[in-house]
This record gives sequence, C-alpha cells and structure tokens, in this order.
Amino acid sequence: MSGDPARAGRGRTAAVPDGFYQQPPTVELPEDGGAPVVRFTGEDGRECVFRFEELPLEGLHRDFAHALGARIGPGGGRRTQRAATSHWQSVKRFFLLLDQLPAPPGCVEELRVRHLQRYLMTRRETCVEKSARKNLQDLLLLMRALPGQGRLDSQVADFVGQRGHGVDAQQAGQPGYSDREFQAIMAAARSDVVAIRDRIAAGEALLQQFMHRPGSLSVADREQGARLEAMARTGRVQVDFRGLAVGEFPAACYEQARQLFVVAEDLTPLLVYAAGLTGRNPETLKELPAEHRLVEDRAVAVTLVKRRRGKANSRTSVHWSVDADPARQLRTAGSFYLLLHRIMARSRGFSATASVWSIWAGNGHGAVHNASTGGHTGPFDAELARKLHLGHWAQEHGLSGDDGAPLQMKLTRIKKTVEARTAKQVGGHLPSARLTNTAETSFAHYLRGDPFITEWAAEVLTDAITDAEQHARAVVLRLGGADAGTVAEDVRQRAAAGELDTLAAACADIEHGPDGGRCRESFLACFGCPNALVLERHLPALLALTDTLREDLQRREAEQWAARHGATWQIITRDILPRFSPAQRAAAIKAKPVLPLGLLDGPKEQA
Repeated sequence: MSGDPARAGRGRTAAVPDGFYQQPPTVELPEDGGAPVVRFTGEDGRECVFRFEELPLEGLHRDFAHALGARIGPGGGRRTQRAATSHWQSVKRFFLLLDQLPAPPGCVEELRVRHLQRYLMTRRETCVEKSARKNLQDLLLLMRALPGQGRLDSQVADFVGQRGHGVDAQQAGQPGYSDREFQAIMAAARSDVVAIRDRIAAGEALLQQFMHRPGSLSVADREQGARLEAMARTGRVQVDFRGLAVGEFPAACYEQARQLFVVAEDLTPLLVYAAGLTGRNPETLKELPAEHRLVEDRAVAVTLVKRRRGKANSRTSVHWSVDADPARQLRTAGSFYLLLHRIMARSRGFSATASVWSIWAGNGHGAVHNASTGGHTGPFDAELARKLHLGHWAQEHGLSGDDGAPLQMKLTRIKKTVEARTAKQVGGHLPSARLTNTAETSFAHYLRGDPFITEWAAEVLTDAITDAEQHARAVVLRLGGADAGTVAEDVRQRAAAGELDTLAAACADIEHGPDGGRCRESFLACFGCPNALVLERHLPALLALTDTLREDLQRREAEQWAARHGATWQIITRDILPRFSPAQRAAAIKAKPVLPLGLLDGPKEQA
C-alpha cells in the first residue's frame, strides 16, 4: 500500500504538515552583517535568488532588500519570475549608476530627485521611451515599499508619489504585420514545421523498420537503426564517433538527436506558427500543457494559462478543432497541437515535464544541467524568457518588411496581426472578433493604434459612404404605383438635368396625361400620377412644399385641409421622404426655396 497521503476531495480534508508551519523568509539577513539575500518562488513554481553581494553601495542593501522582498514576496504585486527579475534588474542598474557618481549616496536618506531623473535619462540612452519609463516605474514602486518612508527626503517622497513621470505610463507598442508580411512569416514557419515533422517521421520509420524487419535494411541503416533504438530506450544520444575530430563531436551529437527529438532551433518556427494559428500570446503558448482531452476526435480540449487576468482567472479551457485529414494537419489549431504532442512525446518521457514542449539540449552547458535526463528538458520550465533568436530566423528566410528593410520579428506582433485579421473578417464587430480578451481590451491594446486596422477601417468607411451615396443618388421614385424600372434611360437623364421639372417632381410624359392628351392638372396632382418621377434634386422643393402645407393648415379647418391636401401629405411624408437619408434631407434644407401659399390653388397647367 502506498505511503503517500490521501488526496483531498469532496468530503475529505486536505493533508497538512505536522507541527507548526512557519513560512520561509523571503529576505535573509545574515547575522554576521553580510549582504542580504532575497528568495522568490512564483505562483507557477519557478524560483530565483537575488544576492545583494553582487552590488556596490552596502549602505543601501538592507533597505532595498526589504523593499524587493515586499514587492516579490507572497503579498507583493509581482508573482512571476519574469516580473521579479525585472524588479531586480531595476535595483541593479540603479545601484551601478549611483556608484559611478563622484559622491554616491551612502543611505536612503541621501537619495535625491536628481538621482531618479538621471536614472531615467540613462535608460533612454539604451532603450526606447516605453521601456525607459517602465524601468523607472519599477524603481519607483520599489521605493514606495522602502521601510521607514519618513526617512526619505521630502522632495524624493513627493516625486515617488507623483504620477505621469513613470508610474502607469502608457505608450502604444509596435503594430502588427501587414497581410503580405504575415503571409511570408507563416509560409516560412510552415516550411520549417513540415521539415521538422518529416525529419522525425523518417527517424521513427527507420526505428520501426529496424525493430520489426531488420533484415530488410542495409548494413549502414541497421547500424543507424541500432543507435536510434538505444536512443529511444535510454534517451541518450548514440553517435558513431569513428573518423571524427574532437571538435566535431557536438555537431554530430546534435545531428543524431534531431532524428528522433525536437532540438532548440526547432522551437522558433514551432512557436511562430503556433502564434499565427492560435492568436495566443507568447507566455500562454510557452506554457501549453501536455495534458489534454479529445472530444469525439473533432476537437481537443486544453487548459491554457493567462496570468495577466489575475490569479482567480489565470486558467481557461479552450476547444481547438481537429481535422481528420492528415493533409490538413497544419490548418487547424487542434491538429497542430496534437502534432506538437506527438513529435515531443519521446523527449517528454525522459524530461518528465508537464508541458507539451520538451527538447533535447545535451550539448555544452545543457549536458551538465540535464545530465540526469539524458539531455532532455522542458525549455520553458525554469523560465519563460528563453531566447528564440527570432531575428536570426527571419534573416535566414530572407523575410523583409514592406519598407524593404529586414523584418523585425516579435511573437507579440503576430498576436496583434491575428487580432486585426479576425476583426476584419467579421467586419469589425468586436464581440465576434475577440479571441483571448474582452472586446474593450482587444480594441484598446491591439486594434486602436494598429495602422493596418486604421487603413482598413478608412477604406471600409469610404466604400460604405460611396455605396450609400451612389444608392441614394440612384433612387428614382415613380409615383402613382408605376414601376420606376420601366422609365427609359433618356427620360431619366432629362429628369436628372431638370428639363422635366414641375413643382416638386418631374413629368415623364406631359403630353399624355391620366385623362388623355396634354396634362392640365394641378401641380399637386403629380403626387398621384404614374408619370411623376422624384429624384434627389427635388428634395429642396419637397421640403419647401411640406412647409407650405403646414402653413395652409393654420388657416383652414382640419377636415377641410385633410380633404384638400391629406393624400398629398401622406404621399410626401410616408412614401417619398423616408427613401432619402437624413444627411440628404439635412443638405436639402439649406437649399429649399420658399413657396407662396397661393401656389396650392394654381396654376392648373404647366407653364
């Protein structure tokens, strides 16, 4: 029977350690007065240690160690390894800068505003404005956590508490890629992914042939098959070093490992393609778990990590579609995830990582660090900030920007591109476009400042306005229940030129009135005549006519007015004016003429 404690579950209390539990200290202060040590353990289990003995200015060590511990400890605001390291780098850079001054401060009481301003100026010399302000923000947050705030110089305390010079500084980041750039990136990544898949598939095929039909292989292939079998069984790379110089051993090991395992250089195209296919941010992709669930072989359910949502909402389940056709393996996110799971399965068996990512890294320092696992490791288990050499990868594939310069590769820009492309595909409807964020977050952080989205939106708006104008200007109303489509083109053109105008319409055939012969009816009779046409150019007169009818209502009894003009009023206000846009009616108001009331009673024929 296993000696492991029972797992917690419904109706069972969680196992707790015996005796009194004391939380291990975040800040260690040696009794002999040595430099303090700050230990960090993140919510994801990643750890790191920061030693102040590396820094000058011993008089500042203890105060800043307490501040750093408060910021990255269990109750602090920085709970990931990357954020904790960023805080430490701010302390380190600040101390090194102060140490170069002719009279560096010896304690926190001697810190001055000019020291903080110099720090910002120095950061601006080596990085962009956004990064410089972010570095200053980290330093100011640390200084807010210094013990004994009353010891700070009053001007320094005021500066630290102010906003606008670093704290909560916002600045638009780089935009996404254009459609051409994105297609080139995805094509390059896809070609590499196919090569990785086929390479490992070829090694697996040779291994299976050696294990089941060794007699069908040549002598060289049998030897290679034996080495692959030993690699698959032990995880350790087997190389025939005969005829190789000592300096060629690492390259030979690397080449042999590639036959069955994913290696470090494969991570770049795999992550680039994953970002373009899923639209997820780099941190989430690097923490893809190996654990998953297939749903009727049509989708794969995976639990993703997104820590920026806060601890309570840091995990979410997604369902990625799976295409049963092997030829479409790289078309859907679910099929690609299963491909990643399969090609790194052997390596995961030795590295024992819970992540889907597992590589062979047994050369150089990796041979020492990963000796117990035969060189296998989860590349993002210790830290997420593993260098991927994206610039080198883009250069190898000859990727260039729309300006002709070498393309600047960033996974975050790929995510922005996917957000923008999705928004365009759904016509800009953000609730439908959102992939990983709320509609508000997608707009504020991914779409609002993107020049390609701005250009697209301007084109869509221009096209919409043009279509609306063309549609509106093409409106030709034929009154009296007749079909406007039967009006001859030459009549339309003459009506549009104003050659057929009556009072507030055009007459398509004045020589053949409703009663036969040349029309001699009142102008108001046009609104019930099948010969009458109404175009946009008649809007000013129509609006003026409605004003005149309102005035006439004031001098008549309602029943009398309704009997005389009720039908005309209904036709104009309900059948004609609603066919034109508010903008058209607003423009027509500025040009409407003034019609005398007497016009309603005559003349009875066209002048």
